[in-house]
Amino acid sequence: MRPDRCCARHLSNQGSVLVILLAFSAVVAVLGAGMITLGYQSRVRVTKTVQHMAARVAADAGLSKAIHTLTAQFYDGSLDPLTLPSETDVAIPNSQEEFTYTISLDGAARYVIVSTGTCRSAQASVEAVMAVAPVVHKHALLTQGDLTLGSSAVVDSYNDDGSGTPLQIATNSTSANAITLYRGAYVDGDVLVGSGGDPLEGIESRGGSYAGTAGTQSVNAAIPSVVVPDYLAAAASEGRITSDVTMTDSGKYDRINLGNSETLVIDGAVELYVTGDVTLGSGARIEIREGASLVLYVDGDIEYKTGSQIDNLTGDPRRFKIMGTDSCGAVELKNAGDMYAVIYAPQADVTLYNSATIWGSVTSKTAELKGRAVFHYDASLASYEDPLLSQLKLTGWREY
Repeated sequence: MRPDRCCARHLSNQGSVLVILLAFSAVVAVLGAGMITLGYQSRVRVTKTVQHMAARVAADAGLSKAIHTLTAQFYDGSLDPLTLPSETDVAIPNSQEEFTYTISLDGAARYVIVSTGTCRSAQASVEAVMAVAPVVHKHALLTQGDLTLGSSAVVDSYNDDGSGTPLQIATNSTSANAITLYRGAYVDGDVLVGSGGDPLEGIESRGGSYAGTAGTQSVNAAIPSVVVPDYLAAAASEGRITSDVTMTDSGKYDRINLGNSETLVIDGAVELYVTGDVTLGSGARIEIREGASLVLYVDGDIEYKTGSQIDNLTGDPRRFKIMGTDSCGAVELKNAGDMYAVIYAPQADVTLYNSATIWGSVTSKTAELKGRAVFHYDASLASYEDPLLSQLKLTGWREY
């Protein structure tokens, strides 16, 4: 073979290899560029996802802050519908997130909360709706703190509607030994500690017992403050009630101090606002006649001394309500005989002595049933929507 032909063939082979190498390099370059683009797009998507998640967390933080602020103002009576709470561009410490929330009233008088969270260019919003709802007295005894049943004290129920819902005594506290049952004390139902608590630590039995279960509230029961009606709060005081009297009209008084064997008769739908103490001496009586009712708003302390009596002739606890405001610190019931009443004093220490037999319900800061005190819970109160008390309930939620 001639050398020039050999050389030509060799050059031709080299050219083919070069073309193949160039084509392969082009393919690799295209694939590399595609991989770089894909990697970049993946990183962008991940970054956006992370930022959106952070924005959502910020929105949730704003919603929690808004609900806390709204409920705090609602329950302490400072909420003004004309200047509802709002906050703008609130920075979350040690992060790049911020939140803004607004609260408004809709046409159904519901509170609509919109919270928007941001993280760089990402944004997320959540909305919650809260409505005002009446309070029901679903617990026989409900406290914010300690709840104690002394030796042989009894808590049971009547007027059961047959729904099968057991009687419950409960505390919102999660402290150790928040509920104590002494020797012979008995609860004909369940015993509950505050949400997040441990019933094994929160309930101490020193010889007491209960028919139901020991458990934890899923959500702590709402205990709003008592709000005195405007017409009573603004009224001029009519002085003191210190002697026999029959009342048919509502009014405001400095105090009630009934001496031995003196009687206050209620004959009508009466609301009394007492800015001082209420004291019933030995043998003193409050009588609520058939068809009548008494709501007793009290700023001071309440003491029904040994031998005093509360004769609610209607036999209906709804017809006699003791409403202790936040300055009412103590309710001591040493009265004899049966007392039909709803006792609601969120900041008071309520003590039932062994001479007292109560029919109704009690809500208070703390409660103690002394030895052999008897408490009968009116189970129909669990479905009774008390018009004097209201709470905020979450009725709707969405994200967008």
